[in-house]
Amino acid sequence: GSSWVRGRTATTTQHHNHRNMSGRSSPSNHSGINDDREALLNKAPDVGWLAVRYRMAMLSFCGIFNVYAMRVNLSVAIVKMSTEYNWTSADKGNILSSFFYGYLCTQMLGGYLASRFGGKWVFGAGVLCTALLTLITPFAAHSLPLLVVLRVFEGFGEGVTYPAMHSIWGRWAPPQERSRLSTVTYSGAFLGTVVALPVCGVLCGSDFLGGWPSVFYLFGAVGLVWFVFWALFAASSPDMHTSISEAERAYIVNSIANANVNSTKSPPPPWYDIFTSVPVWAIICMNFCQNWGFYTLLTNIPTFLNDVVHLSITGGGIIAAIPYICLFCVTLIAGFSADELRTRKILSPTAIRKMFNTVAMILSAAFLVGTGFVDPNNKVEAIAFLSMAQGLNGLVNAGFLINHLDIAPRYSGVLMGITNTVGTVPGFVGPLVAGQLTKCVLCDDKTSAFYDTYWEGPHKCPVPGAPGYTECSVDTCQKQWRMVFYISAGIFILGGILYLFMASGEKQSWNDPPMNEDEKQKKSGKEATEKSPLLFNQRGNNHSSA
Repeated sequence: GSSWVRGRTATTTQHHNHRNMSGRSSPSNHSGINDDREALLNKAPDVGWLAVRYRMAMLSFCGIFNVYAMRVNLSVAIVKMSTEYNWTSADKGNILSSFFYGYLCTQMLGGYLASRFGGKWVFGAGVLCTALLTLITPFAAHSLPLLVVLRVFEGFGEGVTYPAMHSIWGRWAPPQERSRLSTVTYSGAFLGTVVALPVCGVLCGSDFLGGWPSVFYLFGAVGLVWFVFWALFAASSPDMHTSISEAERAYIVNSIANANVNSTKSPPPPWYDIFTSVPVWAIICMNFCQNWGFYTLLTNIPTFLNDVVHLSITGGGIIAAIPYICLFCVTLIAGFSADELRTRKILSPTAIRKMFNTVAMILSAAFLVGTGFVDPNNKVEAIAFLSMAQGLNGLVNAGFLINHLDIAPRYSGVLMGITNTVGTVPGFVGPLVAGQLTKCVLCDDKTSAFYDTYWEGPHKCPVPGAPGYTECSVDTCQKQWRMVFYISAGIFILGGILYLFMASGEKQSWNDPPMNEDEKQKKSGKEATEKSPLLFNQRGNNHSSA
C-alpha cells in the first residue's frame, strides 16, 4: 500500500544519507546488507526530545496528571465538606468508594474501544467527562445521593483512561523506547498527587471562590484546557498525526515491525487466545497483588501515621505526598534504565521485566514488614519506611505494568482493560480487610474526656455510659497494623513469584492475525524486494538516487 511505499522510501533515503555521512559504501554480500538494514531500522531519527513521540508523551503525562489531581481532590476537600454538610463517617466512606464502582465497569470497554477506533478520543473523552463533572461537584454536594451518583460517573470516565493510553503507546512506542515513554506518561499520576494534595489543602483553608469549592473549579478548568491541546495536537497513531516527519513516522512503524499495529483500527481481539495465555495471567496476577499493597497504603497511610505515630495530616499536605514523590522519581529512573538495558542488549525484554518486577516486590515487602516495627516516637523513621515501601513500587512501571506492550502491542489497550479490572478489586477489598484488622484506634478528639487514649468500639472516642467499648494500648494498635503489613507483604511476594515463573517479554503469536491471500502475496513481494541487493549502494554506486 501507499503507507508501505512511504516507509520504504524514507528508509532507503536514511540509508543513503548514512552512507554519505560516514564515507563508507555498503558491503556487497547479503549478510552485510541485512545487518546494515537492521541497524538503520533500529536507529532513531536525530531529532532528540523535539520528536513528536516525546511531545505525545508530555501531552499524555499532563493528561494523567489531571486525572489523578481530579481523583484525589475530594479526599482533601471532604474534610471541610463533611463539617459543612454534617456527613457521618459512613457517608464519607460511601462518597469516596463510589468512584471505584464506575472505575471498575469501564476498564475493558475503554480498552476495546481504543483498540477498534484509536485511543486519542477515548482517552480525551474520559478526561473531558471527569473535568466537566469535577466542575459541577460543588453544586451536587448539596445532595448526598446526587454526589454519590456523580462520583460513579467520574469513575466511568476515568476507567477508560489507562486502557486507552496503553493502546496509544502500542502504536506509538518503538520497543527500545517503550519503558521511558510509558513511565514518563504514567509518572504524571504520582506528580499529580504530589501537587494536588498540598494545593487542595491550601485552597480549602482559604476564602478563594468559597474555600473548598475552589478545589473543583481549579482542577476542572485545568482539565478543560488540557483537552483543547490534546484535541489539537494528539493522534491515535503516527499515520494519523499531521505534523510528524516522514523519517520519524517510518522509524516508529518499522521499529514496531507490524504493518497494521499503527493503523486506526485493529481486528477483533482473539479472546480465547488472550484468556488462555500464560503471560497474560502473569500480568493479571501481578496487577492484583501489587494493587493490594498499593491501595492498602494509599487509603491507610494517614490513619497509621495518626494512630501509631501520632502524626496528624488532616486535610492533606506535603507529608501525605512524600511517598508519591518517591514513586515519581523511582518510576522515571526505572523507565530510562530499562530502555538502556534493552538498547545495549544487556538483558532480554523478558529478563528486564522480571528483574524490575522482582526487585520491586521484594524490597517493598521488606519495607512494609519493617514499617510494622518502627518506633512510635520516631516520626522520621515511620515516614521513611512508608515512603520506601510505596516508592519502590515504582519499579513495577518497568515491569508488569507495561508488559502488555511487549506481548501484544496490537491489543495492549484490551489487555490493560482486562488486567486493570482485576487490579481494581483490591481497591475495595484491601482497605476493608485493613479496617477489620485494626480495631484499636486512637481517640484524637480534643473535646473528648478520653482524648489521647486507645479504644475498640463503634466510634473512635467512647461515648460516656455507652456499651461496646474496650480500652487498648498503642502496642495493641501497632501489633494489629503489623498484620496488615504482613498480609500485604505476603501478597507482594506471591505476585512476584508467579510473575517470575509465568511472564514473558516476547510478542505472542496471537498478536498477529492470520493473513488472507492478498496480504500473503504483498508480504512475499515486499520480502523479495527487501532482499534485493539493488536497493543498496554497492562499491560506491548510488542506486537509490537514480
